[in-house]
Amino acid sequence: MVRRRWSFLTLLLLAGCSPSLPGTLVGESAHFRLFVDPDFDLSTLPAFQQGESALDTLETDWADKQTMLKMPEGDRKIDYHLLTGQHISDACDVEFVGTSTPAGCELGDSLQIAAAYLPHQHELIHAYMELVAPGDLSVPFLVEGVAQSIACATEQPDAGTALTYDVPWQQAVDEAALDPAGDVYTEGGLFVRYLIRTQGIDAFVRYYRQAPRRRDPALFAENFSAFWHMTIDEVWAGMHVVNPGAATTDAPICPCSLPALPSDGQMTPSYAVHPYWTFGDSLGGSAGLAASGGVTVYDCEGVAPKLYSADVAGVGPNDAFVTIVQVADGRSHYVAGEISSASTGEFLADSCAGTTPYALPADFLSGPGNVWVLSTQVAVEFVTTYLQLQVPFSAQVSGGFQVTWCESCAFGQPSCPALPIYQPVSVSPTVGPGPLNVELLLDHVRPAMPDGWAFTSVLHLTK
Repeated sequence: MVRRRWSFLTLLLLAGCSPSLPGTLVGESAHFRLFVDPDFDLSTLPAFQQGESALDTLETDWADKQTMLKMPEGDRKIDYHLLTGQHISDACDVEFVGTSTPAGCELGDSLQIAAAYLPHQHELIHAYMELVAPGDLSVPFLVEGVAQSIACATEQPDAGTALTYDVPWQQAVDEAALDPAGDVYTEGGLFVRYLIRTQGIDAFVRYYRQAPRRRDPALFAENFSAFWHMTIDEVWAGMHVVNPGAATTDAPICPCSLPALPSDGQMTPSYAVHPYWTFGDSLGGSAGLAASGGVTVYDCEGVAPKLYSADVAGVGPNDAFVTIVQVADGRSHYVAGEISSASTGEFLADSCAGTTPYALPADFLSGPGNVWVLSTQVAVEFVTTYLQLQVPFSAQVSGGFQVTWCESCAFGQPSCPALPIYQPVSVSPTVGPGPLNVELLLDHVRPAMPDGWAFTSVLHLTK
């Protein structure tokens, strides 16, 4: 029987045997063969999921995940099939109900993936684990748990787990992959991530290779204690603890092996080879990022809250974005978004005179433009921070909450009156060209928020 591993979706089992996967071979790379269903509409996919760029995208995912899982080189390649929804349903023997998540499955030791897009990170992890541990298909709790554990939040939604959600471990270990409760995905992911973070990925892979294949909670617990020299009850309690300053949602671990943001320069956005950028040691105090939309900053370990700049009232789909990012919490982070330029400097400072000016792009106001500030540094409420923008044009400026601005540094003076906290500004004076100094009151992380807190401030500029 063909073994199948499914994404975390609402699934109903269908009867019958799976046909061979349809598709025409359109390209081959070092680790993949790419097939496209004749009925598949490629126009629905972005450029990085088509042709040679699609293979580059898959190879980038391989190289990134290989730094953790250490998949061996060899003659076995992964066959990646882009299929229509109906053909995915036929191939995976499932019907997808009530979800907007693209469907897919990985057909066990055949190293075949059926998916509606790429890279489907969950199914790719299944294939990578087949290469790392051939034929070692453990209980669904571990099989699906590891596929939920390693991913970089780029094109796919976050697949994290609410730490406050807690069921008996016996229930999760005894579940099948198609159980509607989905605990093999949520609790399984949380369980595996906890082991990777506390014991290391190499130890986890050794454990995975010898773990029981029978869904028997007593057998699972006995094997776990013999391998780890600790009880599953201890781990279950530890993995549901909410640490101070952390989000209450635990997210996947990203290897963060891809290149760091360049310290200064223009970039050509290419998701195929740069699905995300890391923040390197040479980042400096902060980074200024120009992008076609908002950006999101993630913790590589999936523990700290994410920061994001997008999807707020008054911001349109054609607006330009500049995001000033400050990462100073001692953790590793990465940023996702189509970034066109990046520069570094002390753009945020505790005094107006201490800022490094950030020059807005010359074409920033081809439409409305927005300037955001994201910071991991704030540990208490309402820290005053300053930013200086060099505006190369005349523009009308309006501000969001907790922000005021002046062409000088005379904040608090009659020419630059302080603004009340939580009161938006309705006037839109004209400024520039020239310096525009901004005073911000940044708020702190609020761990009670399910996915952390986006402590952002924004200026809105129009011609």
